Amino acid sequence: MSKSVAHMLKLVLVFATGFVFLFFVFKDINWETQVSKMLQANKAWLGFGIGLSVLSHWIRAYRANLMYKAIGYKVSNSNSFMAVLVGYMFNYLIPRAGEVSRCASLLQTSQLPIDKTLGTVVTERIVDLLILILILGVILLMQFEVIWDFIQSHLPQQNEGLSTLQITLIAVFLLLLAIVFFKWKYVTNLATVKKITTLLQGFKEGVLSIFKLEKPILFIVLSVAIWLGYILMMYFCLFALEATSALSFIDCLTVFAIGTIGVVLPAPGAGAGTYHFFVTQALLLFSVPKEDGLAYATLVHGSQMILLIILGLIASVVVMIQKRKNSHA
Repeated sequence: MSKSVAHMLKLVLVFATGFVFLFFVFKDINWETQVSKMLQANKAWLGFGIGLSVLSHWIRAYRANLMYKAIGYKVSNSNSFMAVLVGYMFNYLIPRAGEVSRCASLLQTSQLPIDKTLGTVVTERIVDLLILILILGVILLMQFEVIWDFIQSHLPQQNEGLSTLQITLIAVFLLLLAIVFFKWKYVTNLATVKKITTLLQGFKEGVLSIFKLEKPILFIVLSVAIWLGYILMMYFCLFALEATSALSFIDCLTVFAIGTIGVVLPAPGAGAGTYHFFVTQALLLFSVPKEDGLAYATLVHGSQMILLIILGLIASVVVMIQKRKNSHA
């Protein structure tokens, strides 16, 4: 299988996943009622919550600078933040394109080699995954019965067959395994071994940057702060709708834990469809009607998407201006 075919198949799979979930969550929705609920939302609480998520993105950019410095590159906080915004924008427009576009932005503004930047991005993802697992572990211990009820409600009952959604998820998983297999086979058969070795060396240096940090404690604190910001964003956005305003912070942690599944699954628009489905289902556990839960998920996801695309476009212009300045310097 050629690289282009594998890439195309992967994109088709991602968009198909999002479409299936969007269909399931919106198929029985009264659009007039749904729009009315969202228009009546408290915009102040929604704005405050989304603002916290942007602050988390800035902390992510600041944390990244600690790793850039560890591998011998000095990047300004503004350039690092612009790169993060560009990355998030591309994630909404092209699935999984954020990492590469973020690295390309840093190459243009700070002359930071892409291979080394990708290494630091991988390190970030590993650290984020560990922090997320820790958070989810704490949530699981605190809300085990609620989350277990959610899992049981979405498993096929005895003597019942798999639902259409469950069959789709299994098919998606099997296709992902196939894509990984064929893509790995392609990579291992590349002829330009020397070029790959050079690339991997820079990649390795970026990954190992975490062991060269001058302030490892600060790195850990910033990592926790990023995810705390995401959780608080979801919590304060609950006050935007009357139906969700009575939920406690512990309840929000459960919604966050289940909603994370929707973010991890491959879907266009950084979780469009998958995020809506899992957040809506999680809110049902706390007696929030499906229409209100879907309104909440749509407001949170949609507000972030619109804001980050706008900020990403502005950041892209700033990056281009910075690139021209550097080329004439």
